[in-house]
Amino acid sequence: MDRYLTLFLVASVLCGCQLRRQRDTQSYQTVAKDPRRDEALARREAARAKSLLESGELAEAEKALKAALAADLFHGPAHNNLGIVYFRQSKFYLAAWEFQYAAELMPHKPEPKNNLGMVLEAVGRLDDAAKQYGQAMAAAPDNPEYVGNLTRCRIRQNKRDAETRKLLEELLLKDTRPDWLKWARGELLRMPLAESATATQPALPLPPPTRPPAQ
Repeated sequence: MDRYLTLFLVASVLCGCQLRRQRDTQSYQTVAKDPRRDEALARREAARAKSLLESGELAEAEKALKAALAADLFHGPAHNNLGIVYFRQSKFYLAAWEFQYAAELMPHKPEPKNNLGMVLEAVGRLDDAAKQYGQAMAAAPDNPEYVGNLTRCRIRQNKRDAETRKLLEELLLKDTRPDWLKWARGELLRMPLAESATATQPALPLPPPTRPPAQ
């Protein structure tokens, strides 16, 4: 039941539903009505939060990010990093909301799109995840993480076709992660068989997802 509820909530985010979330007394949601914005304070709090996030102090990072957004609701990196906090806590609904907001504020940045793809993949929305990974890769085609995420997602969709072969070959050229390189070589070796194989053919173990880095 919990899984279906999560899927429903994430789907609601993608449908553009307007959401109201209860916050503590320092609610950044109320800043939208306040024309005053302290962008300098937001940057300072976001920088402090990034350091906390990188050291794994999620609770303190969350507080700093909420302080940043209370100062400036439209600080895109703070929304993205708050999404990372929620993603690491498996709060997928909240993470998706923050990543979508960050993507809207920073349409030319690939990170929020890739991160939203990771949320969607985590809850089994593979078609939507592949779309987000594709957009991230289009914005940063030389980033092996985005190439790898899209490739892994297509393999999970059982799309072992010419496009996936091209992605695997691209991954071998651009990536340096040993586990990903081993996986890509293995998938390429079995690709001719996979195109005509039955559904019972055992799949290779997928490489582990990479934690999204703080912005």
